[in-house]
Amino acid sequence: MQSQIKALSFQTLIYGTGHILARLVTFLLLPLYTNIFDPEKYAVVSLAYMFMGFMVVILHYGLDAALMKHYVPAGAAERKKLLSSAYVSFILTSVGFAFLMYFLRGFTAEILLGVHMPRYMALVGIILMLDILWSVPMLLLRSEEKPLTFIFFSLLNVCLTMSLNLLFVLRLRMGVEGVLISNVWTSVIIFLLTLPIIFKRIDLRMVSWPTWKKLMRFGLPFLPSGIFAMIMEMAGRYLLKFMTDMGVVGIYNAGYKLGMLMLLVVMGFNMAWQPFFLREGGSAEKKQLYSRIVPYVLATLGFVWVFLLLWVDRLVRLPIGGATFYGSEYWSSTAIVPWIALGYLFHATYLLQLPGPFLTEKSHWVAYTRGFGALVTILLNLILIPVLGALGAAVAMCISFLIMSISLFLVNRQIFPMDYEWMKLVRVGLVLIIIAVLNYQLPQRWFIDGGLTLAYPILLLISGFVKRSDITTLKNSLFGKSK
Repeated sequence: MQSQIKALSFQTLIYGTGHILARLVTFLLLPLYTNIFDPEKYAVVSLAYMFMGFMVVILHYGLDAALMKHYVPAGAAERKKLLSSAYVSFILTSVGFAFLMYFLRGFTAEILLGVHMPRYMALVGIILMLDILWSVPMLLLRSEEKPLTFIFFSLLNVCLTMSLNLLFVLRLRMGVEGVLISNVWTSVIIFLLTLPIIFKRIDLRMVSWPTWKKLMRFGLPFLPSGIFAMIMEMAGRYLLKFMTDMGVVGIYNAGYKLGMLMLLVVMGFNMAWQPFFLREGGSAEKKQLYSRIVPYVLATLGFVWVFLLLWVDRLVRLPIGGATFYGSEYWSSTAIVPWIALGYLFHATYLLQLPGPFLTEKSHWVAYTRGFGALVTILLNLILIPVLGALGAAVAMCISFLIMSISLFLVNRQIFPMDYEWMKLVRVGLVLIIIAVLNYQLPQRWFIDGGLTLAYPILLLISGFVKRSDITTLKNSLFGKSK
């Protein structure tokens, strides 16, 4: 068991770093966007990114999940057949969508972005086509455990996006169009540089209709589940757009981006978690391993939540040259950050339960539970936005992720029951509640917030969360020799 924990820790560090690098650009660009764009224009940028995130799910249509599921354990010849069949499918659908976006650009721009700028939607179509195609080599690098190459392309993505945004948005003053053009050029460069990875592994003569159908039988249920997951993230912003105005959407999105710092850590872990449990399988011993991992993951994420809760107000006011990290118009957005971050912590509890539907070949439960979560999200937004505005959308998202996780837990009780270390999970929850209560009762002073930050690990230790035997096991797993 120590060797498996050590492997997961290493893979989480490597692929998590790569994922964080790829998404970190979103946060590094926040000072630029919030100091240059007013909330209405920033809302256009946020809606464009949100639509692209939604369409990435549609254009993968579960085939990416199915490819990884079958590719990891397959032999060399079978891998070539799987990849060839899947990649040709991605080419046909992504290129077809880019043409569709071009022809419908006038109709879709105002509906999706809130402005009549057809050129924006044409650029969005090109970005999506290229991003789908270069995401496949990145998936292969994860599946084949080639972390250094993965990190290289992740870092390159950050550097290109940052430098081109500074050129087109800051220097050339091209506004929202500059944001999209910088993304086009970034996608073009990375697509071309990752093509050799595909060329070495693909053989068009091995494209197989039966192989494609086998992949889709497993992957297709992930399409509705992906759609439902994106609805949970999109519903708040689009309902705010229709029920309030674009300025509120811009403020909400600014806070949402900060709350997504939690998602960065969660998805960084998941980049290693999914191939890990697919490789390890679902034996009784492996279930024990998975259940042992859960409280430590959630305790780590709890610290991230505490940090955001205590320090986010200072972060947005951080001086950067003659400006601040966030433009002053966006400072009020910090009120929603703890709710967004807590929602993504609950999302982590959902991802930690995915060995059940994956390893039992019952992926339809992923679609059902996420569909339920999406329905709850819409209903709660309709109830809470008229009362609480942007905060209502954040609370709705948080509660929905919790309910979705509970629903998958109830399903797993039937298809993949695991014996969790409940007392450790309770201790994490109680410590988080104590820190939150103290934060709202005590005055905001840097030394008080610093003390509360340090109090989190101290309270966990005092509560008995970590036993001496756990420390020894963890130390041996991470640094010692595997048995």
